[in-house]
Amino acid sequence: MTLAQIDQLLDWAAQNGAVVSKDLKFKEISTNNIGAIYESSQPSNDYQISLPINLVLTLKEATKGLNSGLTEGTFEEIANKTSNINSVLKLYLSRERSNNYLQKSFYQPYLQLLPTLEQINSPYTWSASDKALLKGTNLGESLRGNLTHIIEEWWQLINLLPESIDKPAEHFINMKFYYEHKFHTDDDLHKYFIQDEDINNWTSFPNYLWASLILKSRSFPAYLLKETTKVEYKKDEAMLLPIVDLLNHDSKAQVEWIVKDGFFNFKSNDAISKGSQIFNNYGMKGNEELLLAYGFCTENNPADSAALKIKIPEELIAELKSNGIKLPTLEDYTTSVVRSEGQEIQQDYKDGLLFFITQNNLPENLVQVFQYLIKNPWESGISLRMKLAGINQLRKALEAKNKLINPASSGSANARSVEIYTQSQKQIFQSTIKKLKSQEKKLLADPENKPKFITLKNVYKKDHKLLQSLLVSLGAVSYESILENELQDQVWLLYLLRCYNRDEYLTGEIDEDGDEENYLPLWIKEYFEKVEKMEVSAAELLQYRHLHEGLIVPLSKSVPEIYSKGKWGVKELALSAKLLDNISFVRGKEQECILVEPEQTS
Repeated sequence: MTLAQIDQLLDWAAQNGAVVSKDLKFKEISTNNIGAIYESSQPSNDYQISLPINLVLTLKEATKGLNSGLTEGTFEEIANKTSNINSVLKLYLSRERSNNYLQKSFYQPYLQLLPTLEQINSPYTWSASDKALLKGTNLGESLRGNLTHIIEEWWQLINLLPESIDKPAEHFINMKFYYEHKFHTDDDLHKYFIQDEDINNWTSFPNYLWASLILKSRSFPAYLLKETTKVEYKKDEAMLLPIVDLLNHDSKAQVEWIVKDGFFNFKSNDAISKGSQIFNNYGMKGNEELLLAYGFCTENNPADSAALKIKIPEELIAELKSNGIKLPTLEDYTTSVVRSEGQEIQQDYKDGLLFFITQNNLPENLVQVFQYLIKNPWESGISLRMKLAGINQLRKALEAKNKLINPASSGSANARSVEIYTQSQKQIFQSTIKKLKSQEKKLLADPENKPKFITLKNVYKKDHKLLQSLLVSLGAVSYESILENELQDQVWLLYLLRCYNRDEYLTGEIDEDGDEENYLPLWIKEYFEKVEKMEVSAAELLQYRHLHEGLIVPLSKSVPEIYSKGKWGVKELALSAKLLDNISFVRGKEQECILVEPEQTS
């Protein structure tokens, strides 16, 4: 893009009825960056740019141009058959910028200053070494899959093209890419997209990708024209606004977009001084969207977010909805006019639930989903145990994602953008983890909740007979020795079986601490009886037979007053493990297991 090309665009627009404020001048702000500078010392109440609707590039104009010489309505029908309503507009953009069409195109002054695929510098087109910098991030993990969605979109479109339309000579060679792209390396794709780019081969995938990125970075919602054109526009339908899209973006800019009397009017409401730049505001865009669409990131981006996709059983979707949990929608996580790749699947939740978190916002429904994922068969609503277990499961997921983000060092020009992106992602994860820890701490410290918790330390202090048996069987001379020798799981299983068999040896005597002789809550026994109805597989019995022979059998001989009374078989040992999963949550890095008394035991 040069200043001479912008002058041509302004002349073309003026000849067709556009009005651009005489105080607005386009100048080079920095290398390859042109912006609009306000040159008057007097504030203006007028619109800085008024663009007549006949200069707006819409799907209607695209179908009209592509239909020229064909059966009337051909491309209107094709647009309605495609999964992306903007596919035909993308094809038109690709064709109009080719040499055979550019010079005679009505939009020639506009098309000639659009950036090339290489200049856009989207990660889609990066080399393998640059893409490797994104390893561990949401963008790095989803990039190839998103590209595949665009390829499928392109393939659907070119297979709908009428035979009578004039196609480039390489058209049928282009189609080979669809069958071969799965075998291409990232460097193969980089070469195909950048080094081998040919704008005259307008039905090729690189040209369709270029048009997709042009719309992603420069388009406006077409429904803004509804009142003045009296046309119904599809929800995702996009349009391009020459001149208006030259303005640089600032998410803090106060602007007006007014469509009336056949014009799209732009006005900045910021207090603009002489020599300052006038910005447009395309909405709050996070670094991931900026990187994909524009090839750069901004530091300390208040709109930045981090993605977390959760795959859950389809049958759980209905349960979540029926319990009033709001599932994420497209509008929750994008400000882009053009739908991102793969979002049509997201709406059906078949590919998982996609949540976006920010430094200041942890979606409540994200926490609720994790809480429901660990719901046991007897819990209704969201119990205290579910709250704590869900918080910890989510925290573990975020800690794992945060740990994966560790970009390799590189001298690449893109390395700085990736560094900004990844640092922001890690800050968001760390901030969210801190919030979850705070939520957990608050629940644990609540005086109403404290009596409902049983820790291993509680058991060790209060169940004196169990304590004595641990010394005999496991050599556990102290609570610390249990932790040091990683015997927590064995002790919990023994304790739960003790509670199950409590009626066999409770005497009702009171010990020196004022507690019943054995610290064996009735609710655990009642829950064990619920778990008894669960099926125990042959594989599970085999899994616990070794532990039974090495632990329970010797105990029944050395401490028969406990372990020879009631049921202490392999099946009961396996059931105690199931019970532990259903009445506990695991806390923090130390993986401390805590039992939670249910709100209802009936």
